[in-house]
Amino acid sequence: MVDMAKIPENTDELTDFILDDVLYGLELDPIDSERLLSYMRERHEHLFGPHSTYFVLGSYESPFKYRLDDALDVLNYRHDAYAYLLATQPDLNMSDAVPDLKVKFFLHALYADAIPLILEHDTGEAVAEFGRIERPTLLDRTYLFPRALEEHFNDESLLTTRDAVRARAIELAYHAADIDEGLAALAERARDNGLSISTQELGSYLDSELNGRTPSYSGVITDSLSHLDALDQCFSWTTTEELEEQLSHVP
Repeated sequence: MVDMAKIPENTDELTDFILDDVLYGLELDPIDSERLLSYMRERHEHLFGPHSTYFVLGSYESPFKYRLDDALDVLNYRHDAYAYLLATQPDLNMSDAVPDLKVKFFLHALYADAIPLILEHDTGEAVAEFGRIERPTLLDRTYLFPRALEEHFNDESLLTTRDAVRARAIELAYHAADIDEGLAALAERARDNGLSISTQELGSYLDSELNGRTPSYSGVITDSLSHLDALDQCFSWTTTEELEEQLSHVP
């Protein structure tokens, strides 16, 4: 069995890894084995090339995918870098008995230089990916970017611009016990600072940013986030501008 603390260095090791650590002993028929090897040959330059590769994870739902696209833009701006999503990579097209999307995920995760994961809620594919990267050989290259895990705009003296008030509204969506009461108080504070912002406007802004969700992180998620934070691999953000700045932590 392949050591999970070690990245497979050749196709034999990789095949053993896929069989033992991804498929848990499920046998591949000769056709599927050939398709797996063909995929590796076709993607060799992409997976093993001299450029820095960033395998970006997160929710593909609108509007959350907009943040993934922003992350791709920031990382691809780097010299000799290639940041990409799993959905843009060719499919394996193996038999129905093989979970080829899962195999495809690990093929790319194993050889990425870094794995940034943008997290905005605790449901959907992003959480499934979060569970997969908590393996020794992947965890040390994973960087978590949870939205509003920490409150950066809770100082009322900062609420002097429309952008700051909107950012605070997002944080309230994650942390306030009563979001309606929190937004009403925030709108009143904004008006005290000379900003014409209504509770309804803030509610509509949250809908556009969060797709009507009441966002939260479960105890299981926050426990893992605390682990990554202790390893200096977890960076909270609220606005897109903050996310772009936090991505500088990805080597």
